Order: sequence, then C-alpha cells, then structure tokens
Amino acid sequence: MVIRARILAVVAMMAAAASCGGGSNPITGSSPGAPTLLEVQAQVLTPRCAVSGCHVSATAPFGLDMSSVSDSAANLIGVASSEKPLLSRVEPNDSANSYLYWKISGNPDINGDPMPASGGPLSPADLALVAAWIDGGAN
Repeated sequence: MVIRARILAVVAMMAAAASCGGGSNPITGSSPGAPTLLEVQAQVLTPRCAVSGCHVSATAPFGLDMSSVSDSAANLIGVASSEKPLLSRVEPNDSANSYLYWKISGNPDINGDPMPASGGPLSPADLALVAAWIDGGAN
C-alpha cells in the first residue's frame, strides 16, 4: 500500500510539473516549443547570411558556411568562434554567451563588424527567434 501511494505521488508530481510548462526536455535538452534550426535556417540564415559573397560554400569567411541546415549545425553549434576562441559560435542553452548572437545583436565586445553585413540589422523578431533557438537547446 505504501509503494502504491508513492507511485501515485510521483505520477501526480510529474503531471503537475508537465502542466506548468517551461523547463527543458531531459532527453534532448531542448525546451518544449523552442524553435528548431530548420526554422532559423529558413527565416534568418538562408535569406540574410547564406547569400552570395557571404556565408556560402567552403570560401565563406572563417569557414562559416551556413548554406544548409547541416552546414549551419556543423559550423555553428559548439564550434569555437574564430574571432573570440573562448566563446562558441553557438553555446546551446546560452544565447548570452554565444558569439553568433553577439554578432547579430551588435554586442560591443565583438571583433570585426556586426552581422549581417548587408541589408541592415536583423529585426527584433529575428533576433528573438535566434535567441529562443539557442536558449532552447540549439536543436
């Protein structure tokens, strides 16, 4: 009887926690409802970064090819920044310490110019999307 009561208590706590929202998925490390790299690629990286003369192909600055989801993942997530090697380009769950976010948000501690190089700064919505993707686990 005691074991059954404990099981019911654990199930009740899990249900309560799930209904509160927030938190991250213990398996993937991502937050529920966090944007995916596919969304970030389609909305921000492809139209603003992976354009002719910028972050496309093997000749991209610092080898930072963002022309596809797989290239972006391989070249951004957990990869040391060429300009600030103590920072990752994308540090999952930590946009405040991700050099990509520094570059696109105009952080004064960046080296070089803020990005994107042309077309003006990203919109607040695009900045929020990138930050939410990173803070949600960068999946």
